[in-house]
Amino acid sequence: MAASHPLVVDLDGSLLRSDSLQESIAAHLRHPGRLWAAASAGRQGRAAIKRALAPGTDATLVDAPLNPAVLALIGDAAADGREVVVATGADDEVARAVVARVEGVRSVIASDGVTNLTGARKADALVSRFGRGGFDYVGNAPVDAAIWDAADLAYLATTRAAGVPAWARGRSFAAVLRDPRPASWQVWVRALRAHQSLKNLLLFLPLIASHTLTDPTLLARAVVGFVAFTLMASAVYLLNDTLDMASDRKHPRKRTRPIAAGWISPLRAVAVSVVLVLCAVLVAALLGPGFVTILLAYAAMTTAYSFWLKRVTVVDIVTLALLYMVRIVAGAVATGIALSFWFTGVTLFLFLSLALVKRYAEAHQAREAGRDIRGRGYSGDDVHAILALGAATGVSAVLLLAIYIQSDAVSELYAAPAVLWLVIPLLFAWIGHLWITAGRGEVHDDPLVFALRDPASLVAGAMVLVVFFVASLPATADILAGILA
Repeated sequence: MAASHPLVVDLDGSLLRSDSLQESIAAHLRHPGRLWAAASAGRQGRAAIKRALAPGTDATLVDAPLNPAVLALIGDAAADGREVVVATGADDEVARAVVARVEGVRSVIASDGVTNLTGARKADALVSRFGRGGFDYVGNAPVDAAIWDAADLAYLATTRAAGVPAWARGRSFAAVLRDPRPASWQVWVRALRAHQSLKNLLLFLPLIASHTLTDPTLLARAVVGFVAFTLMASAVYLLNDTLDMASDRKHPRKRTRPIAAGWISPLRAVAVSVVLVLCAVLVAALLGPGFVTILLAYAAMTTAYSFWLKRVTVVDIVTLALLYMVRIVAGAVATGIALSFWFTGVTLFLFLSLALVKRYAEAHQAREAGRDIRGRGYSGDDVHAILALGAATGVSAVLLLAIYIQSDAVSELYAAPAVLWLVIPLLFAWIGHLWITAGRGEVHDDPLVFALRDPASLVAGAMVLVVFFVASLPATADILAGILA
């Protein structure tokens, strides 16, 4: 009877939502030497590549997403006393790292560094062990056709919410085990971090500060720069999320990111990242070599941050602040607007405070949850030191703004610069609000993006803009002169 047959389950794309070989490659991206060694092993066949990449992959796969419908089938089969076997083309070491998480699986049949156990080879191995028609099989791809032909009952694992792939429509399945994938456009919008493009609005800050936002030529150049930085930033986010799969999967919120969740394969993410980099450089070239240089410097900084600097205490905070700052510099280069010393100082210290907010929020959440911060150089015990540094840099930004208001550059731009003193309490109140909100564990995103979504921050920003507008009106200067006369 079919009910007594062993249940054989494929790993990649069936039990495991993602592909173990791609996960192995992604796990070693920070170690090019290991990838080169694996490529060299390719002369001995695909199984040798998998064996070379196996060490160290278990850290990535230990929390990799599994198909819940397949897990349920395994649980039912084990409860009925049936033998459950995972048969996969993945390397034996990798397969066992995943299977260790699944109750009910009795044994593993996998590639051994010599034989790549896929397709017909897997079918032969299963027939040799169980006999033709002596097992049921769960698969997900056309390569499984030979195995389904040799099995009694065929099960299809799929990420489709309805229907089956075109190649599978002529085959009869005992059940379709669904792990519905969100709409592709939603997955990619999230993976590209479309909302993070709000940070690239910093490119327009030199235009705003110099009162030239209405100049159509300069505005057009700033828009081109915005597009270039958005493309480059999305490319880096894809690479960063690929590198951070293991740590993201241990994070209560980041584990749902498309790459960590298995909805986008690591190699596809890297390929799209490369394409976006090329597009970003082509767009940046429209603004000249100077802007291309700034864009590439940004790419180099953020890549170094993704690979190494994010793990270096304090250096990571300085790097985050500089990544904010380089956007303003890029806006200045794109438009040819010179940045004043005091303006640069205010923004730099403000960005240092924002970067510290980001780390403070992570450390605070880790402390409350009693867990470590994976992939960072901090622990929950560092919250007080981070708070002290954040408060100091925030107050420094307010102090430098006060000095900036008294500068000759401000006097030349504003009819009534004295009105700008109203910005001081507004900026101080906003920085205080941001830090208190972070202390309550309510800052879950990049602080700048959070501010652009936070009602209190938007009100404070609107009030600041009103103050700057009023200070620029000649009528305001006349009113002040009349009051002081």
